[in-house]
Amino acid sequence: MNIDFHVHSILSKKLEFDSELFLQGIEYAKESGLNAFVLCEHFNAVDLMSIYSYLRNNYKYQGDRYLVNGFSVFVGMEVDIKNGGHIIVCGNRDSILKIRERLEFHIKRSNFIAFEELLDIGEKYECLMIGSHPYRPKHKLYLQPLNLLARLDALDLNTKDIYKRGLEIVEEEVSNLSKILNIPYVTGSDTHYPIQLGTVRTCFEAECDTIKDLKECIRNKNFKIEVSKALKLKVYSAKITKNNIKKLKKNMKEDFKKE
Repeated sequence: MNIDFHVHSILSKKLEFDSELFLQGIEYAKESGLNAFVLCEHFNAVDLMSIYSYLRNNYKYQGDRYLVNGFSVFVGMEVDIKNGGHIIVCGNRDSILKIRERLEFHIKRSNFIAFEELLDIGEKYECLMIGSHPYRPKHKLYLQPLNLLARLDALDLNTKDIYKRGLEIVEEEVSNLSKILNIPYVTGSDTHYPIQLGTVRTCFEAECDTIKDLKECIRNKNFKIEVSKALKLKVYSAKITKNNIKKLKKNMKEDFKKE
């Protein structure tokens, strides 16, 4: 099973969920050789609950994932933590809703949840927890205490970081931290627009239907990592398209207000 552990379904956390774009993303992911992804919208995205409702109302839920036109969608959130860093929390759909409720008091930057508290919650619900882009300049997860980082299931080898700084540099940083913590690293495209899907993928030897399956395969390192040779072109194309669509939506809203 080929999976992407870091996927967003909307262009920006300030915009609404677009089911048509989501379904186009599913088809593009399939054509790009993916069989599954973790849908981990930002926990403070304005339309987060619409995504969960859309999936629940339209698709079969089997194991711990939705089956969307033959494609596996695991659900989660990308959570900001106090003192810097993002954590992907992926779990059973009911567990994710309960965790989101717990995070309602931690929406604003001034009150982001403490790393240790989030780890405690995630472990309580037996979630898969991944440290997002640990060396990104604006989200320096690697500066968090090592004993807390070691409680994560994996680190994130992230497409956007590879695009900006190069695969060799980024993978060396993530790999070194992985060795220090004695936890593996997996891949995340960090896409907000479908063209970026397939730039990286984690290829498991087995099919995974549950969070337990994912955690076990990661822990046992039963996978290999693949990085697309067309990564830079795909990321650039996704970035330009995303920005143009956001500008178009903004202009449409301004024109509507003038009428």
